[in-house]
Amino acid sequence: MKEFEPSRDFVARVMQDVRAFDGTRTMAEPLSQRLLSSRMLRFVFSSGAAFLGIFNLIRLYFSVLSPVVCR
Repeated sequence: MKEFEPSRDFVARVMQDVRAFDGTRTMAEPLSQRLLSSRMLRFVFSSGAAFLGIFNLIRLYFSVLSPVVCR
């Protein structure tokens, strides 16, 4: 079999094609995935969930335990 000898700019052209392919792949990522990868947005979501959980516990206390204490 004959020895393969690539052209001088073979590596540069291949790497350029790889970078172009990778660029199109990252642009095709859905908006929801890009938003959830943000640390600030994850912090806001978790803080909001903690706030709603505490609010729900307070609401449960006032609806179940407070009437018993008032009697």
